[in-house]
Amino acid sequence: MYIKKIVLHNFKSFSSDNSKNEDIEIQFASGINYLVGNNNVGKTTILNSLDFLTTGGKKENVISKGHEQENVSVTIVIDDVNPLEGSLKKYNPYIENHQLMLKRSSEENTVKQGKDGKEKSVKFDIKKVRIFNFQKKQFENPTGIGNTITDLIDPQIVYADMHNEDYQDFGTTKTTGKLIQTITQDFQASPEFAALKRAHKDAFGVNGIKKYLSDTENNIDEILSNQFGNSKIKFKFGFPNVNDLIKKGNIVSTENGIETDISEKGNGLQRALALAIIQVYSKVSTKDENTQFLIDEPEIYLHPKAQDKLIDSLVNLSKNGNQVFITTHSPYILRHYREDNDSIIILSLKKESNQKEINSVNSLLFSPTSIGEVTYRAFGVPNVDLHQLLFTKIYIYWIRNENPDNSCLSAFDDTFLKPECIKQSLSTKSFFPRVRGTWKTEQQRTIPYIVRNEIDHPETLADKNKNVWSEDNLKQSIDCLMKIYKELSINRIAD
Repeated sequence: MYIKKIVLHNFKSFSSDNSKNEDIEIQFASGINYLVGNNNVGKTTILNSLDFLTTGGKKENVISKGHEQENVSVTIVIDDVNPLEGSLKKYNPYIENHQLMLKRSSEENTVKQGKDGKEKSVKFDIKKVRIFNFQKKQFENPTGIGNTITDLIDPQIVYADMHNEDYQDFGTTKTTGKLIQTITQDFQASPEFAALKRAHKDAFGVNGIKKYLSDTENNIDEILSNQFGNSKIKFKFGFPNVNDLIKKGNIVSTENGIETDISEKGNGLQRALALAIIQVYSKVSTKDENTQFLIDEPEIYLHPKAQDKLIDSLVNLSKNGNQVFITTHSPYILRHYREDNDSIIILSLKKESNQKEINSVNSLLFSPTSIGEVTYRAFGVPNVDLHQLLFTKIYIYWIRNENPDNSCLSAFDDTFLKPECIKQSLSTKSFFPRVRGTWKTEQQRTIPYIVRNEIDHPETLADKNKNVWSEDNLKQSIDCLMKIYKELSINRIAD
């Protein structure tokens, strides 16, 4: 199972255009979802929305500014849902085409749900998670859904700007708890665990704590027999479930011989711990898991090689059925993008309305992923690396397929780039070549030719009265070369 789509209605900065009845919809991939964009465009808010769906909250904390009198809601579509077993069987009637739809909303209403003839009215508010009945075309709330929602989605969140106490939680639904339980399964069959059981029996049995409680039991029995007749009670202390034992654990940090609970340490250490636990957990995780890992700006405090190791761990988790969401500004993170499994979601603001705009990078030109291309596509930053890669690929294509006997760059510009660029309405520009320190006669050259030449031969920029180029020229050239590259048969552009 994985979250295929999320729909946000007036959630925080994602205000809805009620005049057009439009909500914000974002499509996700089953692997790693990279959320990119400038600051304050809503990347972390998407993580917040999944947190809100599972844990709830107050409307005043999540409603869009200016929409206080309206409703707020978060809806998700879960895809690849097979028939569920055990306590989750109650969801099976709500599966259609392998999909489930869940929603948390501040809208208060009452619906009739249940089988025909046994329907009952159920009131909804922001405290209840709703599930869509595809047959009746309405959201409902089967018994227990509020308590078992984490069996369907189980987001583990590492925020960038706050403490991450969840990773100190040893509970069965938390990553630390899962890690400990996975690697200690054999412990329950060990002699040490058997000895613990015997020690518990001795301590809490008739020769232990029980003998101190016998008088109290007798006193309670006497009162009960006077009020309710002959009745016997006793205090019983069963051996705790191993998960309950693990849940009592905590993490401490030792520095200079001083032991401190990790909850008292700074955000940097807590965040590093959270990411370290994820990386270790990725080594022991098994197939068909169903956890969502939400990581806010993983590049913080991590150098590029450490970023690579973290993403390798997240890739492994995604292969085991976990879904990953990452907000990032780092091209080192994005270069791990896998076209078949992942998505790059670009968030921005429309200049004219300041409304959110969501775009996805559906495909990249180069595989393996080029840092230059992903930097340009995701962040809009033109760069020399992408320009040189595009220019070289097209230049090699021209030599091998159209002019194998002449590798002259000026001939390439005259016979290939100029016709192609003119077709794309890209004009030429004045250029002064410099050969062996001597300026030559002015020529009319395409922007790609000029940019490429001046990157490789910065001496042509020595006289600013002759040759000048800017970042705008670099962007213009990259756009031109990308169009040419797309028009050509990619398979014929060999290295």
